[in-house]
Amino acid sequence: MQVEMKMQKKDKGLEERKTWLKCLSKYVKPGKIVEFGCGSGFVLEVLSMDFADSIIVGVDKSMQRLEKVVEKRLKNVIPVKGDITQDILPDRTFDTVLFVGSLHEVFSYSGKGKVRDAFRMAHNVLKDKGVLIIQDFLKPSSKLVEIALKNEETRRRFLRFANEFQQRKVKFESTNEGVKLDIANAIEFISKYRSPDEEDWKEEMNETHFYLTEKEFRDIVEQAGFAVKRSLYLPKSENWWVDVKKDIEFNFEKEYKWIQLVLTKK
Repeated sequence: MQVEMKMQKKDKGLEERKTWLKCLSKYVKPGKIVEFGCGSGFVLEVLSMDFADSIIVGVDKSMQRLEKVVEKRLKNVIPVKGDITQDILPDRTFDTVLFVGSLHEVFSYSGKGKVRDAFRMAHNVLKDKGVLIIQDFLKPSSKLVEIALKNEETRRRFLRFANEFQQRKVKFESTNEGVKLDIANAIEFISKYRSPDEEDWKEEMNETHFYLTEKEFRDIVEQAGFAVKRSLYLPKSENWWVDVKKDIEFNFEKEYKWIQLVLTKK
């Protein structure tokens, strides 16, 4: 059952990411492209096909993930091991820089200061007319919401989340039907609720996906020397909530957002 759940979660994620990458590719400037935090190369694989005449660099600190990039045998992709918050590539080299779902990990494990470092580094490696594209989660503006927990197992799982989540203290008030808490923590719990096994759950407890509001994103990138040219919310698949709503009742789906920012150097 756990394997089946994990595969279902993976299939939904892949379907969604393919849709998002269509939104991303049309803003990529060909030439020299770098993805910071490339992981095992899902985005690199798409870029390699869409921009066959470009030189594409994938940077990640995990050698294990980079080995998976190498296994894909992408002819125009160069994997590089390195910390995406440090200066590891030459200045004014790239036409396009990408952060796709990687900045929330920088925030989770190293803090907001390192996110600023990542933007500073991206500014340095971009050519004067280069483009920076970000796709990542958005933290909703703070407000209290209520979620109904439909069974005892779901309630126990919430209490475990509130006790084990490492990124911030989860304050909540018990109600007859469930709990009342800040919307950012509610969304965080709902997004992690599907975790199919103990290993995945422990990893999720160390990471926050919803870490910066849209205003905070804009402030940080502008301070780093970028101008926002385009901003859009990425579409969610219609079946995203189906399995969760069997156990949790809530009414703030529209607050569950992913953003794409297209930026240029000032």
